[in-house]
Amino acid sequence: MSKENVELVGRLNDVFNERSFLENADLIDPEMVWDMSRIPLPDSALFTGQPGFLEFVNAWTESFASERIDAEEMIDAADRVVVMVRHSGRGKASGIEIDQRFAMVWTLRDSRAIRMDMYPTREEALKAVGLAE
Repeated sequence: MSKENVELVGRLNDVFNERSFLENADLIDPEMVWDMSRIPLPDSALFTGQPGFLEFVNAWTESFASERIDAEEMIDAADRVVVMVRHSGRGKASGIEIDQRFAMVWTLRDSRAIRMDMYPTREEALKAVGLAE
């Protein structure tokens, strides 16, 4: 297991929860691709570059009174890391509590995230990186 890649993805998870993207810009490639198009959510789309990524984060943050992402499992896949995450929080307007799980596939190069692809299931994420069970 690439300890460095797994540690980087763990740090990126912290950065997401802290919303400290600008302070940690060196961890994210300026041309970062954030692809949520496979998930049936209102914000399911593809965002590119730092402005697109920050646009997503700002819109996402506005939807929640509180929320966080917790990594439950990380699987090394060469230059990618599959992460099973638990997303929990409370909607800002509705007050509805959410608790959902999905998979993220982070692609890394030169100690930076260049892409994050979200999948509804662990199986789909593993298949995407060639580790189908």
